[in-house]
Amino acid sequence: MIAILLTKPQTGIVYNITQAVSSVKWSGAYNKACRQLEISYINSKYISVPRIAAGDILSAYDYPSMDEIFYGMIFGTERSSAIGTLTYTAYDPMKHLLESKGQYVFSNITPEAIAQQVCADAQVPVRFLYPTGVNIKSLICNNMTYYDIIMAAYTKAKKILNKTFFAMIYKRGFSVYHAKWFVKGFVLSDRSTIYSSDITENFTSVVNRIQILDDKNKIVGQVQDADSISRFGIFQDTYTQEQGVDPATAAGTKLKTLPDQEIKIDAVGDINCIANYFVPLHDAATGLNSRYFIESDEHTWQNGIHTMSLKLRFDAIMDTKDASEEEEK
Repeated sequence: MIAILLTKPQTGIVYNITQAVSSVKWSGAYNKACRQLEISYINSKYISVPRIAAGDILSAYDYPSMDEIFYGMIFGTERSSAIGTLTYTAYDPMKHLLESKGQYVFSNITPEAIAQQVCADAQVPVRFLYPTGVNIKSLICNNMTYYDIIMAAYTKAKKILNKTFFAMIYKRGFSVYHAKWFVKGFVLSDRSTIYSSDITENFTSVVNRIQILDDKNKIVGQVQDADSISRFGIFQDTYTQEQGVDPATAAGTKLKTLPDQEIKIDAVGDINCIANYFVPLHDAATGLNSRYFIESDEHTWQNGIHTMSLKLRFDAIMDTKDASEEEEK
């Protein structure tokens, strides 16, 4: 079950509108960062319900524990004289970082320090920033969104540490985590929780050899995966050396040695199954039996039933961004 509260920021009045909501959708994806909440709300002159306006706050709570799973603002509304339902969508505070742009020149600074400064400028509270300890010698951000600036900094750390990171709003605060968290106490299983499953594979994204280039486009090395080349043949890309970055490690992050698997699962809902987390999956029908990365999720509550649709993949992926290292002359 889920409870929905509506807050009027101008007055501070909070309404419990759960009974006026016929369905709820809560969703997110690894490459969207901003989670959203969509509600179908009763529109009737015969029932007294508070009117929803742009700027109002929607919060969702897992019932009966009343743990908050979403807090965000409604950015647009619709009014209708017809009796029925209206749909409203709210976005969590990541929206401010996605829609605001800045101009920065950073030097000799860590990704976490960049994130701290950018969030302060955007007045978005910080909850946790993964401590990479990586020193970025130079990062030029020209008219980039605040979110892209932060992820460009952590993309630098990914090349050095070979770790995958993701950003999210957790308990109303901005956080950056290493993508290694597992859903606890829940298993996707064809015997108990899965309604339907579907899997497709394609080879279009396989990259099993990376040529390393210097600043004059001369080949100075390469990394490759012999097993992948033996199975599928050579699929090659290039990597240009960057100052302060080990070229073999950075080139290795571009390897994709197996075909992409697109796994779609419809299952019993669990609020912990959200994008950027890993979840155990045992499905005899598709032969899937391991832990899988949640690429996107959509949770639905309707008629007292919680279901979810997940898009999974075997390996973690990151919403990488790029920024300049030196200013154009």
